[in-house]
Amino acid sequence: MPTLCNIFPKTQDERIRDDVRRQLMWQTDIQSEEIVVEVKDSAVLLSGRVETCLERREAERAANAVHGASSITNAIRVEPKRTRTNREIADDVRAGLQMAICILEELPSISVSDGVVTLRGRVRWKFQAMAAERAGDAVAGVLRVRNLIEVAPLETSSPCRQINRKRLDETPSPKRDAGPKFASSRRPLFFVPSVIGRA
Repeated sequence: MPTLCNIFPKTQDERIRDDVRRQLMWQTDIQSEEIVVEVKDSAVLLSGRVETCLERREAERAANAVHGASSITNAIRVEPKRTRTNREIADDVRAGLQMAICILEELPSISVSDGVVTLRGRVRWKFQAMAAERAGDAVAGVLRVRNLIEVAPLETSSPCRQINRKRLDETPSPKRDAGPKFASSRRPLFFVPSVIGRA
């Protein structure tokens, strides 16, 4: 018995539209149900309303993951359900950054003006600055994040090099057991045995 799909096969645009909608449903960072998907000649148009900049960005990323989509136009509006003060936005951004404290050694400074959040500070790696920006994008009421966090690579201090050189120059005692030598007399947290020659 023929199915409805065989009687009325999907066009290319209909398949892309359904795939984009499916991707939006799978994205855990997208909570809005007001995103509208339109497809014409394989070009995707996203419109509607979301609460956060993160949802808007993730919606575009989800559409880009669909096979066959030739272009993505993101016309989604970032409009919170209620107007939020700069103080409320700053408090929520600070709370989000504190949750990422395992990534950030110290919290950047936060300033908010008319929904635009400005972050200033210093981090060791680029992914830390990106994580801070993502935390700001996830707050309702934020229209844009100005990420002015400076990336300063970690520099090894001279005392550490002197200590390591002294330990490496030590002559091993003949009484020590055979095996791998470590810079510290303490046992390592873990040891991965070699598997070479165990075929």
